[in-house]
Amino acid sequence: MLITFLRHATAEDSSLSVPDADRALIDKGEKQVKRVAAFCLANGLIPGSIYCSPLLRAQQTARILNQRLPGSPAPQTADWLGIDTSAPTILTELAKLAEQGLDDVWLVGHEPDFSITVSRLLGTVPDNIVIKKASLTRLDADLSDQASAKLLWSVPCSLMR
Repeated sequence: MLITFLRHATAEDSSLSVPDADRALIDKGEKQVKRVAAFCLANGLIPGSIYCSPLLRAQQTARILNQRLPGSPAPQTADWLGIDTSAPTILTELAKLAEQGLDDVWLVGHEPDFSITVSRLLGTVPDNIVIKKASLTRLDADLSDQASAKLLWSVPCSLMR
């Protein structure tokens, strides 16, 4: 299964009085997602499916990406991508998707959940993985054999030109 991790783009500061689940993308974040979408178009990267955290900033990231990628499927909200979801839970849900025959899954979510999950799939420690905001990280994973995934690439938004 190809798994592409897209961390949400830059959102309102967590020190504001806005509840964490309601933090929205700021202008910089919207521009980041548009850059990600342009990068995807230029490189023929169209998601087979998109699963998204229920938090506003991730929903907005997924929605903008979908609007800018003709032919991409509508994002599906997945509670298992909310903040503080354990890597085993995410891996279990990915295995279910693989059993359904999905072979190209894009996830829009949060740190540190993504770096912990990616590290498990690669058989390393989370400190070795950095998932920046609005970055894309793609793995080729056999979910029946954890820690055997291959890192295909990881591109931060700042390098998407």
